[in-house]
Amino acid sequence: MNETNPLDFHGRGEWAVILGGSSGFGLAAAKRLARAGLNILIGHKDKEGTVETVIKPHFDQIRAAGVKLVTHNVNLFDDDGRGEVFESIVSNAGPGKVRLFMQSIAAGSCRLMIEDKTPDFRGRAIAGLAEALGLPAQKVRDAVNSAFHDKGCDALHTLADSRIPYREELLTQDDLAKTIFMMGYDYLLWTRELCKEGLLAKDARAVAMTSEGNEIAWKGYAAVSAAKTALEASCRAMAVELAPYGVSSYIVQAGITDTPAGNAIPNFDLMKAQARMRNPFHRLTTPEDVAETILGLCGPTLRWANGTIIRVDGGEAISGL
Repeated sequence: MNETNPLDFHGRGEWAVILGGSSGFGLAAAKRLARAGLNILIGHKDKEGTVETVIKPHFDQIRAAGVKLVTHNVNLFDDDGRGEVFESIVSNAGPGKVRLFMQSIAAGSCRLMIEDKTPDFRGRAIAGLAEALGLPAQKVRDAVNSAFHDKGCDALHTLADSRIPYREELLTQDDLAKTIFMMGYDYLLWTRELCKEGLLAKDARAVAMTSEGNEIAWKGYAAVSAAKTALEASCRAMAVELAPYGVSSYIVQAGITDTPAGNAIPNFDLMKAQARMRNPFHRLTTPEDVAETILGLCGPTLRWANGTIIRVDGGEAISGL
C-alpha cells in the first residue's frame, strides 16, 4: 500500500468484488474504488435492455479509471450463477488479491405480514382541515398531494398519500425464508468461501449493508428487518472467526437514500421527506457518501472497528424532529 496515501491501490493488482454492483451503493462503491486503483468484479442481475441503456455507461466510467472491470449478469442465488462468478474471481483476481468483498444485493420481500388495521389518521386530518377551510375533503387531499409530490413540501408527509403503496399480497412463509437467506446469511457464506479458497488479501475487508429498519419497525419491512438482524449477527460471528485469517467484517448502516432498492419499500416517498427534515444536514444520504466510507474501510485507519455497525447518515438515526 502506498505509504504516503494508504488508500491508493494503483499498481497493486488487487480487486474489489461487489455483488449487487449495478446500481445504488454497490455501483457508487465500484466507481470510487476504481478511482483509487482497485480492479472491480461485479455480479448483478438486470434486464439486458437495462444493461445496455442504463448500466453500461456507468461501467464505461469504471473502465475509464484505468482499472480492469469484469461483470456477470447472472442470478446470484442460482448454483450456476454463483459458480460462474466464483470461477471468475479465481481466474481474474487469483489467490490473495481480493482486498474487498461487498454484498449489496437487495432481494427482499417488502409486504405487510397481515391486513393493515391502522386507524386512518391521515383521512381524519384531511377531513378536519377541509371542515376548517370550508372546502370539500377531496379538494384538500388533492392540494396536499400536489404540494407534497410536485412542489417538494416535505412537511406535508404526514398528510400526503404515498405513491408507493403496500402490495396487495401479504408476506408468506416462503417470502420470509428467502429474504432472510438472501439478505441475512449470503454475506457470510460468500466471505467464508473466498477465505477458504485463499482468494482474500492478507488484510481483506468484508462489507454489507443494513438500514435503520434493523431496529425501527417500518410496516411492510418485516422480512427485510429480520434479514438485517441476521446479517448483523453474521457480521459479529465473522469478526471473531475470520480475524485469525486477517479478514475484518463491517456492516454499514446508511441513512435514507434515493436508490432503486429504497424506492421499492412501501411509503418510501414519505420516508424520504421525513428524513430530509430529521437529518441534521437536511438532505438524504447519497450512494457517494457511503462509497467514501467503504473506501476508508479498505485502508488501515478503521481496521480496529472490526465487527461493528458503522452509521453513514449525517446523524439521521440519532436526530429527532
